[in-house]
Amino acid sequence: MSITIENLSYSYVQHSGEKIAALKGVSCSIEVGDFVGIMGPTGCGKTTLLQLLAGLLSPTSGHIYLHGDDINAKGYDRNSLRQTIGVLFQYPEYQLFATTVEKDVAFGLKHSGLCRDEINANVKWALETMGFEFEKIRHQSPLALSGGEKRRVAIAGVLATKPKILMFDEPIAGLDPYGRQSFLHFITQMNQSGTTVIMVSHNIEALCEYTRHLLVLEQGKLIDSGATRDVFGRRKQMASGAFGQTEAQKIVTMLSEGALALSPAIVTYDDLLSALKQELTRGGMG
Repeated sequence: MSITIENLSYSYVQHSGEKIAALKGVSCSIEVGDFVGIMGPTGCGKTTLLQLLAGLLSPTSGHIYLHGDDINAKGYDRNSLRQTIGVLFQYPEYQLFATTVEKDVAFGLKHSGLCRDEINANVKWALETMGFEFEKIRHQSPLALSGGEKRRVAIAGVLATKPKILMFDEPIAGLDPYGRQSFLHFITQMNQSGTTVIMVSHNIEALCEYTRHLLVLEQGKLIDSGATRDVFGRRKQMASGAFGQTEAQKIVTMLSEGALALSPAIVTYDDLLSALKQELTRGGMG
């Protein structure tokens, strides 16, 4: 399902009475089956945007259209929204609460209208998709699992509803390199199967390598958007874009200061390695 965001703003009042504008007039669209990254410095409104898209907050002004329907319109089916969009916030393992893994994963299907056999099938599929042996894990307490296993169970709870749109808030924070790569490979597979993926992350390299489109937020405003490579190319040229440069781009800048001029189109490590190989082949470094 496509998402259209029109002039979206959200403000709240702190205990001190100060009014904070978390989002200011954001407009963009996300197509069916896309893999979109959301980046920007801490406090720029990334998580707020996800909460608004998931219907957990109501905008101060503006609209969010899901396949043409305003999700905040009177009479909109909120149960349908919950079945369409699956959202996983940072450190989801802290949200586990049920006495068994099976019950925890099944919780989101409580009001789905599915029969018991369908719920059981969805739970089994979700846990197996996350790499578990269903019979081995189903009766275990989620609180007794390792940190990585808890996160996978939490993700299974979202997958069990089989949402058409998956949204992640800093999903690879706290994971080791192997865990990060495994998770990113998994959501890439989900995306390739037709699921729309929206991922908030401070990990510039992950956004660069895996997403197809980017939204860049700063102080609540959408300051850039477009194809991932194009956005990173523009960020390199902007004085305020230091937080949006990949390590490969930074290396290219350092090398250019040492009289080795490489293409400004280099964005990823693969781009950089390819360019350096070409230089070595031509004898440009010797």
